[in-house]
Amino acid sequence: MVSKTFIAKSSAEIADQIKALEAEGFSPNLAIVFCSVNLDFKAVVSVFDQLGIEMVGASTAGEIVNDEVHDGIVTGLLFDVSRDCFGIFQADYDGKNPFKACKAAGEYAKQCFQKPTIMLMSGGVTIDAEQIVYGLKAGAGDEVPIFGGLAADDLLLSATFSFTHKGVSENGLAMLVFDDEKIEMKGLATSGWEGVGKENVITNSDGNIVYTINDEPAVNAFIKYFGYFNNDESKIEVSEISAQYPLQIMREDGTAVLRAPLMSLEENGALVLAGGVRNGDRFRFSIAPGFEVIDQTIAEFQDWKQATPD
Repeated sequence: MVSKTFIAKSSAEIADQIKALEAEGFSPNLAIVFCSVNLDFKAVVSVFDQLGIEMVGASTAGEIVNDEVHDGIVTGLLFDVSRDCFGIFQADYDGKNPFKACKAAGEYAKQCFQKPTIMLMSGGVTIDAEQIVYGLKAGAGDEVPIFGGLAADDLLLSATFSFTHKGVSENGLAMLVFDDEKIEMKGLATSGWEGVGKENVITNSDGNIVYTINDEPAVNAFIKYFGYFNNDESKIEVSEISAQYPLQIMREDGTAVLRAPLMSLEENGALVLAGGVRNGDRFRFSIAPGFEVIDQTIAEFQDWKQATPD
C-alpha cells in the first residue's frame, strides 16, 4: 500500500494534483477527504467519481494535513491499495436516530471481512454520537475496532456533511472498512480536560438533549458557571462557547466520559450534547487547563508512536 497527502482550494486543483501524481506513476484508488463547507461538496465528490477513485469524507472545522492546520480548503490522503482490502458503505439516518443505519453499517463490515476495522464519519449537527457506537457494535460486535467522529461546519453549527464518491449526505454516515488481517489501523485517545466546580445532576433529559440540570433549565445552569455577553455591543451566544466546556460524567465504575454541548435551544433552555446521557447522571463541567494539555498530548502520541512498530 502506498499513500500520499494532498491540499487543494478547489475541485479543479484536486483533479490537477491527482493527474500529476498519476503521471509520476502513482495510481490512487481510495481517498479519505476532509473539506471546508465553503467548498462545493458535490464538485469534490464528482472529481473522485470521474477519476475512478473510491472515497469517504466529511466536512470540517479546520483541515489538518501532516503537521499543519488550514482553513477553507480540502485535504486528504490518497491510497494505492488492493481493492480486496477495503469496503465503503453509505446510508442516511431515519430522522435523528442513527442506530438503525449504523447497525446496518456494522453488519456490512462483518460481511466484508472476518476481522474488520471501521472508520466512520457522520453528518448531522444534533446527532447522538453514542447511538452511532451502539449501532456499529450491534451490527459488527463489541470486538471490532472503531475510529472516526462527527463532521463539522467551520463552527457555524448549521449543517454538517459526510460523503462518498457516490454522493453527499447532510444526515447520514460514510464508512470505510478495512480488512484488519491485511491492513492494521491503530490510534490513541487522550484527554486533558479537568473538572471544575461542584457536582451537578442531570434531572431531565432525552437521549442527547438535556432539559434541566439541578432542576433548572440546562442553559441557566451553564450560564451560572461561565456566563455569556448579550448586549448591543457584544454578543456571544451559549452555542458559540459551550463546546469548550464539556460535561465530565461520572460512571458507576469510577470512570468518566465527556459529553460536549453542541448547541442550545432557546425555546426551552436545553443543551444538545454530542452523546447521550441519562436522568440522574452526575457530572462536573470541565475545562482545558492550558497549553500544557497540548504538550501532554504530543508527548503521549510520541510515546505511542515509539511503542508501535512501523
